[in-house]
Amino acid sequence: MSILDKLTALLPADQISTQADHLSVASHDESTLNAVSPLAIVWATSTAEIADIVHLCLEEKTPITTRGAGSALEGSTIPSANGIVLDVSRMTQVINFWPDDLQVRVQPGIIYDHLNEYLKREGLFFPPSPGGSGDVATIGGMISTNASGIYSVKYGGTREYVLELEVITGSGETLKIGNRAVKRSSGYNLVDLIAGSEGTLAIITAATIKVAGLPEGRLQSAFKFSTEVDAARAVSEICKYGLDLAAIEFLDRKVIEALNHLKNYGLEEVPALFLEFHGPQAVLDSNSALAASICEDLGGQVLKLADGQRPWEIRHHATDAVKLRRPGYTIVRNDVAFPISRLPEIVEYCHFLSGEHDLPIFTFGHVGLGLLHALILANRENVSEWQRALDVSDMIIKKTIECEGTISGEHGIGLGHKNLFELEHGRSVELMRRIKRQFDPHHILNPGKIFDM
Repeated sequence: MSILDKLTALLPADQISTQADHLSVASHDESTLNAVSPLAIVWATSTAEIADIVHLCLEEKTPITTRGAGSALEGSTIPSANGIVLDVSRMTQVINFWPDDLQVRVQPGIIYDHLNEYLKREGLFFPPSPGGSGDVATIGGMISTNASGIYSVKYGGTREYVLELEVITGSGETLKIGNRAVKRSSGYNLVDLIAGSEGTLAIITAATIKVAGLPEGRLQSAFKFSTEVDAARAVSEICKYGLDLAAIEFLDRKVIEALNHLKNYGLEEVPALFLEFHGPQAVLDSNSALAASICEDLGGQVLKLADGQRPWEIRHHATDAVKLRRPGYTIVRNDVAFPISRLPEIVEYCHFLSGEHDLPIFTFGHVGLGLLHALILANRENVSEWQRALDVSDMIIKKTIECEGTISGEHGIGLGHKNLFELEHGRSVELMRRIKRQFDPHHILNPGKIFDM
């Protein structure tokens, strides 16, 4: 019997498909990397089913790529040509909820926004926002990439909230790692090892995560600057003052121009910072006033928004605005991160490369974390232009590593930037390979991602 025959015998008919349209959907994610069609897609509904699937694939030496919403941006959910896609999007249950402990246990396929709707009834929320993809991003996927977003300045990334995981390793072993204690100093931290491993070490079947109380109040503001470098310099100053800052986002003038083109916002086309504060009204007022004073000292002024406009609703459309700025062009993306004092240097370098190589580069991001998206638009049909864009993206990443930063602050490595992974991590990559072999001795879990074995 073939692997497909065995899967058909193992699962109900509506949980396995080799139909061309299903395989096409599962063949790609939100990256611009080439699609790969798998042998089949299977939809799991329980830990026991996943364990059976892993044991079967282990027996057949068939690769498994775990998929939630497929919203990954670096190819981490693109399958192997001779493998299966294990789709957990039907595993959406809240397993346990302990509101008094500010904890919840969920299946991996639950969507971020849906979880927060559930938590809101108790005045709670799961803080590590995945930015503009909260309506599709799954909790399992967020853990797998250690996702972060707008509010990570105050609340941190996904990894900081994961207490306990139920996982199945590449050898088919079901493990519970971690526990519900918020602070622990007991053994190796395997939970943090799985978080950010992009499905290469184990398949997450359940997660216990911390949640937080909804803030008493929120205050948003926006400031404009004459140059991108001036705006970037203000970020470090604002952060040094210890303000209770929930979010600080940078958008260069090209991004503002693209947003106006897409949504007709009527914004001044200048570099901008969007800020948000959380807390009681007195704290909001004092923090906002101090931030305004800092921005003014550095040449910033209040950016007036039209009635009804809110900074994060504008920011939400940034990537789409860039994508549609030149119809038919494709984004070459990166999400570099670095010490926040290096932000002006990185921003200036990106804009230098844009002029030097005649490519439009749009910079924006969660700069309070020192995280910047530098999106390059290029014509994929123009071979030389496309290669030039890939080379410029690599130059930005190499510059970031020189500035003691990282290839990826939130999207992960996947297939997108594995060519430079060893440049960042050096000899420790071999240690990672040995860890991979311990969890996945036959190399069936998402092979080829992050680094090569």
